[in-house]
Amino acid sequence: MSTDLRKVHTLVQTLFKGQTVSRQDILSAMADFDKQFADTNDYENWLVRQSYIYVIWHNGRQYPPKHILSAVSGISTAEFSGGDQTNRIFTDLGFEVTRK
Repeated sequence: MSTDLRKVHTLVQTLFKGQTVSRQDILSAMADFDKQFADTNDYENWLVRQSYIYVIWHNGRQYPPKHILSAVSGISTAEFSGGDQTNRIFTDLGFEVTRK
């Protein structure tokens, strides 16, 4: 029931630091990530580094939330924190975010 309820209330877009971020923007950034990093861990070995705590799961692949949000918003990862601030954007748009 809670999963169905979440899907009903999934947003199509949301705001992050004044920037509109849409579900489609996220999907496009993930597609670009896939092209750039055939093995998802090729991005800074992020899956084994302790400084990366969360992952976005989509279609059986894992993505670094901060990197994806930076790619979509154009805001440097140095200008925002990860965790709840970042993860909320993805969960609002219907993506699954979990701890590594």
